[in-house]
Amino acid sequence: MRNILTLALACGVLGAPALPLEARTSQQAKSGTSQTTPRPPSHWWTSEKYRQELRLTPEQSAEIERIVQGSMTRLKGDKEDLDQAQSDFRQLMERPVASERELLKAAERLEMARYSISKERTTMLVRIHSVLTPEQRRGLDAIAKRNEREPNRSR
Repeated sequence: MRNILTLALACGVLGAPALPLEARTSQQAKSGTSQTTPRPPSHWWTSEKYRQELRLTPEQSAEIERIVQGSMTRLKGDKEDLDQAQSDFRQLMERPVASERELLKAAERLEMARYSISKERTTMLVRIHSVLTPEQRRGLDAIAKRNEREPNRSR
């Protein structure tokens, strides 16, 4: 379970912004980093404060929770696949004799495992995005920016 939490935090799942993909992509391209978008607080859709501020309906909050929980379940399996692929690749690299073909196949499996995690995270963000209205998405972006400016503030 600890690995899942670590993965979720590393991937930004728990506090992932529900911004349009184009907005995240353009911000990332401008800055040259993979994660420049401010993140809303963790589990913002369950916080009464943020539900009121965003005017989330109980149905929206429940749907976002369902989306996140489903993604976390899939990410757990993806993380196990990634761990296995990393272990296999590491063991192959440590062998005194390993063919380039074997190494390339192992590297491909490793990269596909990484891709699966990234794809699931992005899919989750798209699904959350589709639950929110344009006004709610703007409000969530404002919350994320406000929390970034005030990092010591209790979330």
